[in-house]
Amino acid sequence: MTESQDPADAVELLRADRITKDFVIRQPRRKGGHQTFRAVNEVSFALREAETLGVVGESGSGKSTMARIVGKLIRPTSGQVYSRGESINDVSPVGLNAFRQTLQFVFQDPYASLNPRRAVGDSVVAPLVYLSGRSLTRRELRSRAQQLLELAELPAAFADRYPRQLSGGQAQRVGIARALSIDPEIVICDEAVSALDVTVQAQILTLLKRLQRERHISYIFITHDMAVVNEIADRVMVMKDGQVVEIGEKEQILQGPEADYTRKLLSSVPTVPAEWSADRAKS
Repeated sequence: MTESQDPADAVELLRADRITKDFVIRQPRRKGGHQTFRAVNEVSFALREAETLGVVGESGSGKSTMARIVGKLIRPTSGQVYSRGESINDVSPVGLNAFRQTLQFVFQDPYASLNPRRAVGDSVVAPLVYLSGRSLTRRELRSRAQQLLELAELPAAFADRYPRQLSGGQAQRVGIARALSIDPEIVICDEAVSALDVTVQAQILTLLKRLQRERHISYIFITHDMAVVNEIADRVMVMKDGQVVEIGEKEQILQGPEADYTRKLLSSVPTVPAEWSADRAKS
């Protein structure tokens, strides 16, 4: 969210109202046939225009399942998801296509989300081709792909490369360029920097913040790293065992957490010993 923007004046783009997701785990009949596992348990939150909601918790806390529900990749067992006040639970195919033009994903493993047999430029414009309904020539698509790559701080010539020719940071920039191809209002970043080196992480976070300022994008930024949350989030939602432990403004959560679990996550953030900082200052 921009520094001059009052949160009270921001438009609400997305709302989850007590969403729950149960998965059936099939077992041999002698063990009872099947069991139900509740991955997400009555989670509620809102996402406002041009803000970043950091969603933090350990592996298995339900973060990614929650994201897939609000991104309409899987259906909730119960609860509602609203886009600009309209429920999308039972939206028509036409309405679903329109919603997916407003929301895109950037995943943890960019190589897994890129077709290894498709040139980077073709992957970047794929959402534009399949979702926008626009009829564009090959030259127009190539030009758009090059513009998007440059927006993600990659050379336009990368349009002719293949995923195997990219570093991890470059591949993630391609994933970001692809997410931006249809000018979405919301981008869900699911552990988008956790597989990258620390220096590359910082570069990607800086890129995402610049894109937010320039294009007024809202992020749901999923991570297990409180240091990343501190760097990019406006508000923070802490999840554990499929439930929301606490949610609030970043300063409130990081400086005065109410839940023991949040304090545990904060205590796990590595710090540089004071003597190291002093030695570096001398040098």
